[in-house]
Amino acid sequence: MVSITSYPGSKSLKSLSNATKHLVNRIPSARSRRFQDILSGLETRNFKISHKTRGLTIADYRARALIPKSRYRRLPQSSDAQLKDPVSRNGFKKIGNRFPVHSAKISTLPPADRKPIDKVPFETQLDKAKPQPAALTDRQIIEQTVKKAAAKYNLPPELITAVIRAESNFKVSAVSSAGAQGLMQLMPATARELGVKNPFDIGQNIDGGAKYLRKMLDRFGGSLRKALAAYNAGPGTVMKYDGRVPYRETRQYVRRVMRFSRQMT
Repeated sequence: MVSITSYPGSKSLKSLSNATKHLVNRIPSARSRRFQDILSGLETRNFKISHKTRGLTIADYRARALIPKSRYRRLPQSSDAQLKDPVSRNGFKKIGNRFPVHSAKISTLPPADRKPIDKVPFETQLDKAKPQPAALTDRQIIEQTVKKAAAKYNLPPELITAVIRAESNFKVSAVSSAGAQGLMQLMPATARELGVKNPFDIGQNIDGGAKYLRKMLDRFGGSLRKALAAYNAGPGTVMKYDGRVPYRETRQYVRRVMRFSRQMT
């Protein structure tokens, strides 16, 4: 039979075994407590998610100040150099910091070399502001020229107007098949003889035609029929037939001119 001998260190072995048992008994309780904490945390999180509100709460609003945001951007402040010298190098003047307005460039010329500004008198400005008369028409110029020629050659203005009407019907650029030109249908040779350089000029043509008509009246003793016949067919034809020109065209021409002249009197 073997005897068991107890040593002094047996007490320590007993205490160690007791401590091991105590730790083994404590592990389940610690694990269960940690599991309970995890469950409570999940429940709290699910509650917060299910009851989550939109936006800020009153507590959040009190905790931090709300800074409103504007949709307009703030313009940058100008530097001191821009405020002191508003005119830039390219000649643009800055008003505030927004819109550049073109300003006249500063002249670097001395006062003696600068040109003075011409001032328009006030009377000239008033004359320009007055309505200008409208340009005269060809018919108005013809009427004025007929009056001058009638007074110059001592002829009735109605007679000169009647000749113009019968010859060209007041067409300044009229040209006949025989080569007669202008209002009073002057032949080129007759126009040169009368000093008319431009037969299509209203003043020259009427002056030359009135001069020739006055010449025919003086040549045939003041007879209007013979003078008109000579104006149409030539003075040689009138003298050849002693005033009785047999041409039908000339006879109709004399009657038309005299009728036009009576209509205007």
